[in-house]
Amino acid sequence: MPPPSTPKSLSESGKILDKPTISKKIKSPKKPKDFEKDKEELVTPDFKPMLQIIFWNSLGFFFFSFLMPYATLQILGGSGTDLGFVVSGSTIGGLISALIVGYLTDKYSKKILVLIGSFGRAISYIIMYLSIIFKSFLGFAFAIFFLGFAVGFFWTPLDALISQKSYKTYRAAAFGKRGGKIGMGNLFGSLISLTIFAISYTFIPDMTWVVYSPLLLFTFSNIYAGIIFFKKTDENLTYDIYMSSLENDPESSIVIDLVTKENSNLEKSENNNNNNNRKSLLVFGFITFMLAFMLTSINQSLSYPYLQPYLIENFVQNPILVMLVYLPSELIAQLLAPKLGVLADKINPRITILITGILGASITWFLINSPSEWIFGLLLVFDMVFAWLGMLILQNFLSRFSKTHRGKIFGIRQWVGLLGGVIGPILGGYAWIISHQMPFIISIFVELALIPLFILALYALKPFVAEKI
Repeated sequence: MPPPSTPKSLSESGKILDKPTISKKIKSPKKPKDFEKDKEELVTPDFKPMLQIIFWNSLGFFFFSFLMPYATLQILGGSGTDLGFVVSGSTIGGLISALIVGYLTDKYSKKILVLIGSFGRAISYIIMYLSIIFKSFLGFAFAIFFLGFAVGFFWTPLDALISQKSYKTYRAAAFGKRGGKIGMGNLFGSLISLTIFAISYTFIPDMTWVVYSPLLLFTFSNIYAGIIFFKKTDENLTYDIYMSSLENDPESSIVIDLVTKENSNLEKSENNNNNNNRKSLLVFGFITFMLAFMLTSINQSLSYPYLQPYLIENFVQNPILVMLVYLPSELIAQLLAPKLGVLADKINPRITILITGILGASITWFLINSPSEWIFGLLLVFDMVFAWLGMLILQNFLSRFSKTHRGKIFGIRQWVGLLGGVIGPILGGYAWIISHQMPFIISIFVELALIPLFILALYALKPFVAEKI
C-alpha cells in the first residue's frame, strides 16, 4: 500500500528524459494571472483524489485518541505510568519502521508503502477491539505498538507525494488540505463513534462488544482507503511533469518559463553553496532543526496524554461529557488547517514561530488554571490552532529543503519526533506522580525554549533550501 512500471518523464532536477504518459486531460491556465489565482493549477490533477485516503483513514482518529487513555486507566485498570508506557509503545513501533521508511520512500513505490500503512492500521484496530473485549492489557499495548509500526509506513511517503504534487509557493496550503481531510474524517468519525458509544454506554454498558464496535467500522474504512488510494494515485506524475505536459500549449508558455527560470536559479544557488563550502553551517542547522523537532514531540507527548485524566479529575467524570469537551479542540484546528496553510505560505516563519511559541506557553498556563470544563475546552481549541499553524510552517520548510531526498528528510524528521514521543509520555508519567499539574508546567518551559532553537535553525538552513521562495 508494485504498480505497473511507467516511463519517467522528468528527472528531479527538471531535465526532460522522455515523454510522459498522462491518462487524464490536463487543463492549462488560459492567462498568466490564472496561474496565480486558480489553486487547481498549483497541484497535479490527481492531488485531490489522492487525499481521499486521509478522510477514510481519519474516521477513527478521535475515538482512538479517546480510548488510549480511557481504556488504559478506566477499563484495564492501569496507572499513570502504565499510560505513559502505552503511549510510548506507539512511538517505539514508529521508531522501528521509520529507520527504513525514509530510504524506501526515495527508492521504491510510495503507493505500496502507504497501502501497507493503511492496512496495518486496520489490523491494529481489530487487535485493539479484541483486547478491550477480553480485558487484556498486554494485547491492548501490543495493538498500540503495532499501530505505530504500521503508521510509520504511511505519513512519510504520503508527505513526499504531497510535496512532489504541489507548487512550492502553495506547499503549506497543500499540507493544510491534508489537515482539512483529517478534520473532515475526524468529524464524521467522531459523530459516528460518539453516537454509538453514547447510546450503548447509556443503555447497554455491559455489552462491550457493541460499545466499542466503532473500532470495527474504522477497520473497514482503512482497508477501503488503501484500495481507492492505490487505484487513483499516479506516483509518477509530479508537479514538474505536470508543467512539462503544458509545453505544447502556447498560452501556458509563461508558466513554463517561470518554472524553468526558477530551476535555473536553483542550480546556480546550489553551485554557489557548494563553492562556498558551508557544509559545517548546513550540518549545524540540520542538527539544530531536528533537535528542535524532537523537543517539540517531547513537549506534546509530555502533556497531551494527561489532558483527559486532568479533565476527568478536576471537572467531569462522565466519559460522554469528556468526549464533548475534548472533541472540538482537534476538529476545529484540523478543519481550519487549509486556511492556516494558506496563511503559513504568506507569513514570515521566524516571527510566526516566536508568536505561536509565546501564545502556546501562555495558553497552557491558563489551561491548568481553568475555572470550568468549557473554558478548558475553549483554550484547547486555541492551543491546537497555534500548534497546527507552527507545524504547517515547518512542514513547508522541510518539503522545500531538497527535491531528491524528501523521503529521507521526512523519515529523519519522523524518527526524531518519535524518539521524543517515547521520552515524553514516560517523563510525563513520572511528572504526573509528583503533581498532576507538573506535566503541563514542564511543557510551558520546553515550549519557550523551542523558540530560539527553531529560529536559529531556520536562519542557518535558509541558504541551503532547494526550492527558494
